Amino acid sequence: MTTEQAIERLTFAEIADDLGDPSDARVLTLPGGLVDADGAVHRRLRVRELNGADEEALFDRRAGSDAKRVSVFLARVIESVDGIRAPVEPALAERLSIGDRDYLLLRLRQLDLGDAIHQVARCPSCARKVDVDFAISELPLRRLERPQAAYDIEIAGHRLRVRLPNGADQTAIEGDAADNPAAANSALFARVVLDIDGEGPPSEDDTRAWPIALRARLAEWLDANAPGPDLFIDIGCPYCGADMSYRFDLDAFFLPSA
Repeated sequence: MTTEQAIERLTFAEIADDLGDPSDARVLTLPGGLVDADGAVHRRLRVRELNGADEEALFDRRAGSDAKRVSVFLARVIESVDGIRAPVEPALAERLSIGDRDYLLLRLRQLDLGDAIHQVARCPSCARKVDVDFAISELPLRRLERPQAAYDIEIAGHRLRVRLPNGADQTAIEGDAADNPAAANSALFARVVLDIDGEGPPSEDDTRAWPIALRARLAEWLDANAPGPDLFIDIGCPYCGADMSYRFDLDAFFLPSA
């Protein structure tokens, strides 16, 4: 299987203290980027310092689901995007890939609250509480060398034209993601597959009828080729040695349930 994108794994190196001009720290380069219909890629944007009103916006459940609130939040704090003259609105934030959105949340947290993250986790084996400490700058970051609006790929004997999932997709499937991940995948595939075998985009009923091997391979491709930070935290319990590895829940970190 071949794609038209190349991916390299990098780590965060844009720490504010390492920059000659501190204001440059607010100019970020997305690991993916917004791709126009003509193929133009917009990757550099400027963000402002977070304030109390931004925190309130994140907690405002009247704004909708977690993904919708992230879109509203990002639209508030992104001041400008290079090459795009239109105002930054939630609709633009929804166009960002999920990995780009994760990247922005992490970098904003890093810039305004520091690089270090401390959490407390409970070992699933011995039930003891374990302190988990890591640095945002240590998380691997996957950047796309040639972002595209869509990619032509071959999976399980089928030819597909696929785009990478974005914030709008995240919002659309959020209700199913926790309760029924398979249903969420059916809805996601129907949104991101623009064509299959020259027959046009599939419906959700079509994706439900796909062989499970095709669905699994497509999910793997989307995960392997998405830009953004790797949020998998690899740790073991210091008391009993059990595996405590988990995926850092970025939404919960920024959008606590309390």
